[in-house]
Amino acid sequence: MAAILLTFSNVKTKAEIIALSVPLSGDFADIGRNFSTGAKLAMEKLGSGHELFIVDDGCESGLAKFAAQDLQNRPVAIVTGMLCNDVAQTFANELRDANIPLLINGARSSRLIKDREREDWNLWRMSPGDDAPAEIFSKIIVDELRDKPFAIVDDGTVYGRSMTDAIRLRLNEADVRPQFADTFRAAQSTQAGLLRRLERSGVAVAIIASSSVEDLVTITRNLQELDIKIELITTEQLAVLPFLENPQQFAKGTKVIMQSPSSTLEATQSLTTLLVQSEIRPDEAIYQGYAAIETALAALGDTSEQTIKNLENNSFQTIVGIVKFNPDGSNMNNPYKPHIWLDDKLTPVSQTNDATQ
Repeated sequence: MAAILLTFSNVKTKAEIIALSVPLSGDFADIGRNFSTGAKLAMEKLGSGHELFIVDDGCESGLAKFAAQDLQNRPVAIVTGMLCNDVAQTFANELRDANIPLLINGARSSRLIKDREREDWNLWRMSPGDDAPAEIFSKIIVDELRDKPFAIVDDGTVYGRSMTDAIRLRLNEADVRPQFADTFRAAQSTQAGLLRRLERSGVAVAIIASSSVEDLVTITRNLQELDIKIELITTEQLAVLPFLENPQQFAKGTKVIMQSPSSTLEATQSLTTLLVQSEIRPDEAIYQGYAAIETALAALGDTSEQTIKNLENNSFQTIVGIVKFNPDGSNMNNPYKPHIWLDDKLTPVSQTNDATQ
């Protein structure tokens, strides 16, 4: 198991070890290395007098168990990273009695939050939950589409069905029902049949949940080709639109529920400039690693109890946004927002609204 200890001590203060658990081996090693790059950059700028101890969890529970046991033998003030669900759960179980707070940034399982109190896990989850996109879909429907005919469509996959089930559950609580529901056949060269069914149903808006980039690309291209006047709101897989050839072939006004790339945020520009100057390709995991260390450093207290109290009560400003935790340990900030396809780019809807006011 790889372990790296880095000390940042330009200023003489009480040293605190911040542990970072990421996959440095296995299928997700590239993500882990990028995340650790961001973490090290944050420590170099903000972590004087502190130590960063990096462990390889391989994104699997067996290696994570050894990593967590290793940390029990060190004066660790806080652990962050934990990009994979199995790793986060393993750390939560292994360090349950060690009074070391876990600041999760990567794992998204809702079970981490649902089981937190029952299992007495000492964790806070920066990363959005699995249900974060469904929360935004349902909010848009309730706030904007309640009085419009709309459809909910999925691709029949576990992802698609889970997403639409989560949306329907929230809509039921608000007493809102779709006019039309459908499941399309995935991996077809055309989805004209689906779009014709939607057109005949009379809906004005269609919510499309699909795990496939190709299917969503086909749907929004066919919509443009057939000149069907239905607004599409799709899952985040369609965030690839700006990177595809012939962007004009895709239906203008299509909305995608997604996170804005961190590289586009105003607060990340100095880090982006540093990465470019250092010939490091800006990557989402780098920004998330940086933000994880920002939060960990800001949360540190003189004791574990004080660090825990800070996590429970304080807000933390990071380059990717404000972090503040609900009583259940989830992040209050949902980073998913509707983006609209206009002028060959995906722009947050709030910005397009601001521009027209």
